[in-house]
Amino acid sequence: MFNLATIYILILAGVLMVGLVRYRKLTVPFKLLTICIIFTFVLEVIGEFFAFNNKNNSFLSHIESLTNYFFYSFTFFYLFENKQIRKMILISIGIVCVFFIINALFIQSFKKIFPTNVLLISNIFYIIFSLLLFKQMLRNPSNMSIIRQSIFWFNTGILIFSTTMFLNLGLIGYYAEHHWGKGSLYYFWAGSVYTFGILIGFSLLIDNKKANTYNG
Repeated sequence: MFNLATIYILILAGVLMVGLVRYRKLTVPFKLLTICIIFTFVLEVIGEFFAFNNKNNSFLSHIESLTNYFFYSFTFFYLFENKQIRKMILISIGIVCVFFIINALFIQSFKKIFPTNVLLISNIFYIIFSLLLFKQMLRNPSNMSIIRQSIFWFNTGILIFSTTMFLNLGLIGYYAEHHWGKGSLYYFWAGSVYTFGILIGFSLLIDNKKANTYNG
């Protein structure tokens, strides 16, 4: 019987296959997204191996938090038309990288503790970028049906994932203090990442250089 983490890895494998098969047809932001999935898949597989052997895999979570932010941010970078927003994205990468180092060395040790602080900051930026991207889509509507726009499914996935994970991470302390909800928290996390993976996979499935006119 598969556990929840294994199901997530299988979803990632499916998404990765879609991205690799269609790689040449993808626009620049979605090529970056495919590369991100490669890193995520490898780290998740290694992490599951460590967990199976009862070894601490928090350092892998630290690495994944930074690589994900790097690639998701640059995906947003190529989807935005506004130069100021692009500049803001580059600045945010610098901020997250500096905080990542401080957090890993002095606050949440990369050897022992899950990088909750980095993920909270990352999710705040993701939510901001996602809302700004939806604003750009409303101001510059495409002639293509919205359900055929890869940018829509990517952005929807990011927004759903970031808001639910922000809530999830924020409630960890409350759950721990009141000694309940551990199972609920895990299923909530699983539902979030499953939904995110499926939406990202669909965005890779329908993205096409010839059909899209945004940067990339």
